[in-house]
Amino acid sequence: MNLEQIKYRTCPNDDEDGILLVDLDEDMPATDEDGDLQYYCPGCHSTFSSDEDDD
Repeated sequence: MNLEQIKYRTCPNDDEDGILLVDLDEDMPATDEDGDLQYYCPGCHSTFSSDEDDD
């Protein structure tokens, strides 16, 4: 998994950059119940999921 390619994702709410959520105690990024990566948007203060099909 290349972190540089998945570090940011466009937020569907405001088109700002969402930042990949990571737990510092874990080896893998946070995922939702479907296994999709979780992102936080500092612009609208929301979390959202993204999968590989969203590119």
